[in-house]
Amino acid sequence: MSGVRTLAALAVALRFILPSAAAAQAPVIPLSDAVRSELAALGDGVVGEPLPAAPIEDPARLRHLADGTWLYRIVAGANRGQQQTVRVERVAPGDGGATWRVVTGGDEVQQLKVTSEHEVLKLSQTDLQSDRIVVYRPGLVLDPGMRPGQSKAVESRIATSKTGHPDRVEFEGELQYTTRYLGAYRVHTPAGSFDARLLEHHYTMKIGPAKAKYRSYGFYAEDVGNVAEVSDETVSALLLYRRSNRGARVLLSAPVD
Repeated sequence: MSGVRTLAALAVALRFILPSAAAAQAPVIPLSDAVRSELAALGDGVVGEPLPAAPIEDPARLRHLADGTWLYRIVAGANRGQQQTVRVERVAPGDGGATWRVVTGGDEVQQLKVTSEHEVLKLSQTDLQSDRIVVYRPGLVLDPGMRPGQSKAVESRIATSKTGHPDRVEFEGELQYTTRYLGAYRVHTPAGSFDARLLEHHYTMKIGPAKAKYRSYGFYAEDVGNVAEVSDETVSALLLYRRSNRGARVLLSAPVD
């Protein structure tokens, strides 16, 4: 009997010493030259070594939707050197999952929902500069179970209205949205160093006279949220208007649970 107890104790100890089967099988994916070039906007020393990239079991932990304020430093783009705040507020619990507001500086407000299946849905976005709301149907989703190298594509109908008259649709259009899980990496920021998943978000949109395309590379750490990001957006309206905005940010501080 003592031998059985010894083997049982050894098995328990090894559980904490040896990596799990899932962790042992998780691939380590070096950054491609193209992605590394995009991430250079974050500055030297921010993106570290590649890590084993396990499947994303709970996207809500990566977004870390919890009441609080995140503070970032803008390290590239027109607002380089400035700070940016991101405030997260719980709106309602809901039967199918909680709804959240994510307010980024004085620029935008996103409405997100975490379903009972741990999906994260982006339902709408308000551009505070133009006083317009964009509604997505279906919402843009980050699914559980995504593995490195996999991508998720969504075709969504979109509609815009003024914030003062949300029921009056101005324009309707369509959006092609893709999320790709590139791998896991060590990321160094002023707020600390994190084991983070790298997600590429890309969309093309046509609504009314306007066209837009957007691409971002975001690092997300479980129970912390977005810790670093590079984004690039181009908007045009026929031959009358064109705007291009490229930026990058790193985390300065996050709420303490």
